[in-house]
Amino acid sequence: MEKNSRAMDLITGSEQKNHIILKYLINQRIEMKMGVLSQTAIISKAVSGSDEIVLEITDIWDYSTKDPIFLSKMLARFVQIQCSFMKSISPTHVQLKVEKVAIAKKDRQSPRYPVTEEGFVNITNIVSSKTIIEANMFNIPTLVRVSFEEYEKKLSQNTNDFVSVNVFKSGMDHPFEVVKKTQKILLIEDCYKEDSYRMEETSYINFEEEVDDHLETFIKKSKEKQILSELIFPIVYINELEEVIPIGYVWVQSKERKLTKDYVNSVSSLMNEMLERIKDANLTKTSDKFPVLDVSLTGLKIKISDSNLVETLPKQKGFLFDLFFKMQAPFKVFVKVAWWKKDESGNLILGVEFSSKSKTYSEKQRFEQNLEIIKQIGSAA
Repeated sequence: MEKNSRAMDLITGSEQKNHIILKYLINQRIEMKMGVLSQTAIISKAVSGSDEIVLEITDIWDYSTKDPIFLSKMLARFVQIQCSFMKSISPTHVQLKVEKVAIAKKDRQSPRYPVTEEGFVNITNIVSSKTIIEANMFNIPTLVRVSFEEYEKKLSQNTNDFVSVNVFKSGMDHPFEVVKKTQKILLIEDCYKEDSYRMEETSYINFEEEVDDHLETFIKKSKEKQILSELIFPIVYINELEEVIPIGYVWVQSKERKLTKDYVNSVSSLMNEMLERIKDANLTKTSDKFPVLDVSLTGLKIKISDSNLVETLPKQKGFLFDLFFKMQAPFKVFVKVAWWKKDESGNLILGVEFSSKSKTYSEKQRFEQNLEIIKQIGSAA
């Protein structure tokens, strides 16, 4: 499955869609994916005069979820077909409706060279995440939940303030939505005074602008609830690819004291400590060696046999490893996951693209020399 977006031309006409399928894809083995499920299949028939196709499959799936079905194949350009399930014709044949056909605008960016000498190129020391941490977590990872509970207790010590450390959820009140969107701090030192809603520092939200004409309403509600001071502090997680992800917040309401910027600094320090602990605990390292099947200037195709990595790597946006060419010092490489599939033996076949962080680029000449050797070995084979 392609995980990264490509520039695609969308084919909408029924006649054009039918032409592409009949000319290039009929009776061809094609990758089939629905949700987390994947298998290889064959388009055995294109129903004339309609947008319907018949697929010969190997695995029987439950189509009651009505998830879209994606068919893809790499020809001179990448082709992807989005379908919907119509009916099962037999245990090995299903009929689908073709909703969209898309073709990549460009040919592959760099030619791939197969590694024909076994063991010539390997990867090892894979550093990846145990759990995917993202902005909208429907199921909160145990690691995050336990950490939030621990630091909520730390912040609650020696105070009568209301303190909550939690993840952002949909449908939250406006102040929380603003904090999540801007990733800035909302601090109202004195909820009864209008000037406390006004902040000029770039790291803080100028809440006076956000509430506009409703400032009096906010002040009135605070007085009714006897909330003297309030803080909503964003918890921002930065993953291995340096993507910034707002995962939660610290919410403090005090009836007895004014929360100051010094207090915000202490909260910030604790949250940085917590995030480092989460990141360290969430990383796992696998020291086994795995073969590289082909190499290009922009990426690799890798075969993974470790059962844990087979399940976890397709869910990653990216990860880190050492790339070894035979008899050479390794390249420390950051990659993004581009696509994946499983072979008939259950091994993971993974397509990865070098990240801009990858040291491969700073050692470009040495890498290109190795690529030329791969090319020559393949030509001689």
